Amino acid sequence: MIPTATIVFREFLEIALILGVILAATRGMPGRYKFIGLGLGLGVVGSVILAFFTDAISEAVDGVGQEVFNAIIMFVAVGFLSWTVIWMKRHARDMSENLKKVGAEVVSGSKSGYVITMIIAVATLREGAEIALFTYGLTASGKFTLMSIITGGILGAIAGTAVGIMLYLGLLKAAKKYLFSVTSWLLIFLTAGMAAQGAKFLIAADVLPALAYKVWDTSAIISGSSMVGEVLGVLVGYTPNPSGMELIFYAGVLLIVGGMYRSVKKPQPQPQVAPAN
Repeated sequence: MIPTATIVFREFLEIALILGVILAATRGMPGRYKFIGLGLGLGVVGSVILAFFTDAISEAVDGVGQEVFNAIIMFVAVGFLSWTVIWMKRHARDMSENLKKVGAEVVSGSKSGYVITMIIAVATLREGAEIALFTYGLTASGKFTLMSIITGGILGAIAGTAVGIMLYLGLLKAAKKYLFSVTSWLLIFLTAGMAAQGAKFLIAADVLPALAYKVWDTSAIISGSSMVGEVLGVLVGYTPNPSGMELIFYAGVLLIVGGMYRSVKKPQPQPQVAPAN
């Protein structure tokens, strides 16, 4: 439940922030809710279609490289989530400024209101695609029940929407920096765990060597089926007896994505230039 809630919270928060900027930039524009609602609807429909075809493809390859397909889904999700974490840190401020500019142009009549529709539709589809891939990966791992995934998704959606609304209303501006830092690092550890899980699928399919089936075994200290073990497995990808290949994938993603995230500097606001007299 925790991993689903985390990813859905982050994706819903990003959508809520985009909506907040658009709403602020188009205040007073007639019919803005129609364009915004249409964009949300198109994005949701696209996400549902993607989720449907992911499941349909999975059923088509059942028994014929199922482990390989599951591994591919895992690695695609790892790529999407890693890119999102780094891109948002680098371009969040620029994106906000660009959205404000587009909103002002729509209000002035120099651009069609359907530009807003397309921006929101693409943003919703992107976030929805990441949720679909991530939740499918959790289902494929066999570690989570469908009910726990659904419950986590609902809780994450509610929390993400609520926090997005509070940020829009200016109630959580001071906490925004820490909120994104904490959720970004949670996602980085989650993606590292998914990469290790993908490696485990490829080992089961004899595509990759295990190198060592049990580098260590800490099940006597923290069992993978215990409450503490399950929580650590969710938060940091803990497994009591990892193989050598799983450790390579886990450490590789953690070092590469974590290192890139730390190296990216947030863009600083441009100083306002006073107009010449």
